[in-house]
Formats: sequence, structure tokens, C-alpha cells
Amino acid sequence: MNRMNRRGGAALVAVLIILILVAAGTAIMIVTGKGKIQETSNIPVIAHDDSSSKADDTQSGTVPDSESQAEPESKPEPEPEPEPEFPEPQKAEKFKEIDFKKLGLSCKYGLLMDIDNNEIVAGINYEKKIYPASLTKVMTLIVAMENIDDKKVKYKFTSKEISKLVEENASRAGFEIGESVSFEDLMYAAILPSGADGTVGLANVVAGSEKKFVELMNKKAEAMGLTGTHFTNTSGLHDKNHYSTLKDMGIILSYALKDKTIKKVLTADTYTTSKTKQHPEGITLYSIVASRLMGWFVDLDGDGNAEGSLLGGKTGFTDEAGFALETIYKYNKKNYICITTKSTSDFNSVADNLAIYENYIKK
Repeated sequence: MNRMNRRGGAALVAVLIILILVAAGTAIMIVTGKGKIQETSNIPVIAHDDSSSKADDTQSGTVPDSESQAEPESKPEPEPEPEPEFPEPQKAEKFKEIDFKKLGLSCKYGLLMDIDNNEIVAGINYEKKIYPASLTKVMTLIVAMENIDDKKVKYKFTSKEISKLVEENASRAGFEIGESVSFEDLMYAAILPSGADGTVGLANVVAGSEKKFVELMNKKAEAMGLTGTHFTNTSGLHDKNHYSTLKDMGIILSYALKDKTIKKVLTADTYTTSKTKQHPEGITLYSIVASRLMGWFVDLDGDGNAEGSLLGGKTGFTDEAGFALETIYKYNKKNYICITTKSTSDFNSVADNLAIYENYIKK
């Protein structure tokens, strides 16, 4: 009996000691805060199975979902750059570099494009900076056509506008102070005689001012992916910040020719403006390009006969740009454009264009 009581007493004492130790341990955990992982702890957060309960998480020594550190939010994927409105032309499989010396060209920059396939057939210095002079006016037509609200609108010229153009010695179609002209008149005036009065009228009727219109031109250039182009005016008057490349000008002309109205303007020989008080019979406008190309033809095989047709284009000149010329040529149901700048004369600019066609288009 006594032996059994000692055993029972010892067991009782052992139980009491265990209870005391458990109580003491719990007190220490409460005081020291070791019941959960501290923010500064290096212990990694363990991912939880959504099917497990909070009780299970606590008992297993892991952190409950409500107390776990928040996973960093994943950053959204950057949006891809928008595709340009006009695909960048690629070099043709049989691309040729234009040989100035061999062909006896006077220009310093040249580009020949197959615009049906959007390919560069031949070129030299076509990605280098140039001053486009009045070749600028092709972009002016594009922006005007795409932003005009009412094509039946009339525009009335002011004394300030005409006086400024006279002061700048800019080429003009011949509109006078107080004359009201149509949107169509302004388009032909800008291209055929390369009239700056035409481009200023387009700018004002579309955007309210040339400055605001130029902003539209630069936005359009950006949308078309023209990384080498910046405009400061609508006519091409020289400015060191008004520049482009032949490649960009090729894209602009190719884009313009997809619009039937613009193509009609760029390939017209003559046009008569609306009748006004200042011009009762209208003004008959003559294409500078047509007059320059008169008597010329493309002879691809050297037999003295014309192959294909020269359809039109645009001229340009400033001291800094030299004589610039864009021509549109159709042969064997295919359409080409040639652009040259820095030619030494208007005669040589035509000769340069034709020599490029004749030497780099295969019959």
C-alpha cells in the first residue's frame, strides 16, 4: 500500500511539475511574441493550401493567410508600340546602290521605289538628313484632306497673309487680298504652281493657323513612323528644324498616291480656279512638273523610244535643298516613284530622275 501510494504520489508530483512547465512556457511565448513570425524575421513565408484551416496552419507552425506577407503585385506587360500607319519600305531583293559617277548624276541624294510592292529598288544617301523644300507640300495635302470638316468651305485671304508671302519671296498661285477661294482651289494652288498661298490657305481653313496645322503635320509624321522628319511650316521654306530623308519623303508620296483626290492633283497638268470678283475667269494654274517633263521620256532599253509614262510629281528648290524633284512613273502596270535632291539645276534634276529609272528598272 505504502509503495503504491509513493508511486501515485510521485506520479501526482510529476503531473504537477509538467503543468507548471507548460504554464511557464506559454507565459514566455506571450511575453516575447514568439507566437507568430515577425516582419523582420528571415524565415520564409510558406505558401498555403487553400483547403487547410487556420487551426491547421497555426498548429503546423505556418502563418495564417490573414497574417502572411502580401505577395508583390505583378507589373502589367508594357503595351506594344502601335504599328505605323504606313509600313516601312524594305530593300528589294536585287537592291542596287546608285552610282553617281557612272551615271554622271548631279544630285547628291537619290531614291527609286516600287510603290506597288513597297520596296526600295535603288538608292544612295536616302536615310540621311535633307531639306525637302516644296516637296513638303505633299504632306500638307495629306493632312488637309484628312482633317477638313467641310470640303465646300471657302477661304478669304487677308492683307496680312499675302503681305507676309510677298515679304518671304515665296512662290504663289496668285490669289489676292479679299479673294474667297474653295478648298479644291487651294489644293491645286499648293501643288501645280507650288503656291505658298495655297498651303497657308489650307492651314488656316483646316486648323485656324499655320502653327496649329504644322502640329498636325508632325503628329501625322509620327503616326506614319517617320523618325527622320520634322516640319516647321507648310510650304517648305528653309528652316534648320524643317527636315526629312528621302526614305521618309518616299513614304509620304506613296501614302499620298493611295488617295484618289490627292493623286489627281499630283498628276494634273492644268487646273482653273473658281471664278471670283478678283478673277472673273478664274486663275489657270499650270503644273511646274508637267512643264519640266515636257519632251522627256524614259527609255529603258536604249532604243530611242519611250517605255511607260511619266505621270506627274512635285518640284522643290531652296539654296540649302538644291533642286529637288519627285516623279511618278508607270511601266508594265507597275508604279514607281523617284526622288532626288541637291541637283545643280532644274534641267539636271529631271535628267537625274530619268537616268535612275533607265538604269535600275529592268524592262
